[in-house]
Amino acid sequence: MIRRTALLVLLAAGLGLGWKALPGRTPVLTGPDPIAALEPVAIGGMTQWLLIRGHDRTAPVILWLHGGPGAAQMPLPHATTRALERDFVLVHWDQRGAGKSNPRGFDPATMTLEQFLQDAHEVTRYLQARLGTERILVLGHSWGTMLGARLVARWPEEYAGYIGVGQQVSTPRGVAVTLDRLAPLIRADGNSADLRWLEGATPEGLMKHAAYVAMMQRLDRYSGGMNVPTWRLALMLARAPEYSLGDLWRWLDGAIRGSGSMWPDYRSRDLLAEVPEMPVPMLLISGARVLNTPVELAAEWFVGVDAPQGKRHEVLKPPATRPS
Repeated sequence: MIRRTALLVLLAAGLGLGWKALPGRTPVLTGPDPIAALEPVAIGGMTQWLLIRGHDRTAPVILWLHGGPGAAQMPLPHATTRALERDFVLVHWDQRGAGKSNPRGFDPATMTLEQFLQDAHEVTRYLQARLGTERILVLGHSWGTMLGARLVARWPEEYAGYIGVGQQVSTPRGVAVTLDRLAPLIRADGNSADLRWLEGATPEGLMKHAAYVAMMQRLDRYSGGMNVPTWRLALMLARAPEYSLGDLWRWLDGAIRGSGSMWPDYRSRDLLAEVPEMPVPMLLISGARVLNTPVELAAEWFVGVDAPQGKRHEVLKPPATRPS
């Protein structure tokens, strides 16, 4: 899917979008005390980029931790999250190896969970000073939930709450659930190539990164991942004012790299064991049909985690089919 997106982005960028040769910028905002900043910041020994936007800089701050790792969210908020800027200061951070924070010569060996945690804490401290706020809301999406839940649990005094969208819990257990839910979809469709793949697929075998990626590709094919068509995602990326043409290349390079460089670390983590307590208010948002972060495991962690400040789990279901 990422490679198809790459081709479509290049096509879109070539069809009358010559302005992408200009440096990235972010549109100004109006409001009582607006902020609209696209900033390079020294984080973790390298330059990493932040997009900070809100109609009132005194509003609560949300630090958005994107998925992947490598699938930076920064070029998408113009099409997806602008409404949040009315009530929050929304911060999109291109993590190391992703988007604008994926420079030439970047060393993927630095992509470890511990390094990402340290980076995220540095970003937090920077935002506290930059915006004059004591506590920040953390919103993690997919891989960002793997990072965000551990971040907030380690330094709870820095954070006002945790929001997990598509909560990742355990890669080995998640793969088993995903395969179990994907199998009947493949059988019902009858695609011969996918049926042959299914015959040899096992949870153990899918712990090899190449095999895991192959399953994720099929998952998208059967609508178990993204609900946005590839062509629309490509247009969103190509139209992002914050990204130059070079930034789009960096985004695609980071997205294609994904979790490969940190796969042994990524696949061995288990939130049930590592974060038994959430010391801040917690909201989980799961999609009932999402297969790469299955709701079953998110619900299991939600039930078991001790959250003295309160917890809530919202499961989004597809609309009922209209009668014909």
